[in-house]
Amino acid sequence: MSPSPEAIAAYVDGELSPQARAAFEAEMAADMDIAAEVARQRALRTRLADAYDPILSEPVPLALTLAAQAANDQAALRFGPRGWAALAASLVVGLAVGLAVRPAEGPLASRDGALVAQGGLARALTTQLATDAGPVKVGLTFRTAQAGYCRTFEAASDRLAGVACREGGRWTARAVSAWTPPAATAYRTAGSDTPPAVLAAVDGLIAGAPLDAAAERTARDSGWTAR
Repeated sequence: MSPSPEAIAAYVDGELSPQARAAFEAEMAADMDIAAEVARQRALRTRLADAYDPILSEPVPLALTLAAQAANDQAALRFGPRGWAALAASLVVGLAVGLAVRPAEGPLASRDGALVAQGGLARALTTQLATDAGPVKVGLTFRTAQAGYCRTFEAASDRLAGVACREGGRWTARAVSAWTPPAATAYRTAGSDTPPAVLAAVDGLIAGAPLDAAAERTARDSGWTAR
């Protein structure tokens, strides 16, 4: 029986014991499909690192901790790479509670159980390219396994970062996090200030390579219609 996706991810992340790693590598040597999937997972991690250069060891923001507690009924979370992935999945639930006391003109609104971009954030996600300047910075644009489009964003005025996907003619937030814009004079590598919860959500959503500039423009000009 082929290794599970979890076992492949654990191998790529270096989380297997020496014995389990040796057994996995023996299976991989005899099965090219396993080797191909390992190569795909490693390439994905390389693309994300090149795009973001994330710093996963930074302190857990208070907003994320509270969201995790609300969504998981006080269940303890280990904030390693897998802990961040679990947190990304639960974060939208916690933020939906916070939106109940936020102004209606904010960047996100709760509609039909989802967080939907509105106002300047919706316009930026719909019209901006990654190279465009503005109060909202759009980063990666990529496709999911269902062929839909998703985009990462950073909204300086709202101190918010996240990833939103085009669904039903609107941008639905799949993960959002409190975010502090870097100082103008601070040295900043690509994506070094992107919250880990957002990076974890991208890792769970992306299928294939992020869109290059030409593909991003084509998708924007076609109204984000999946093909």
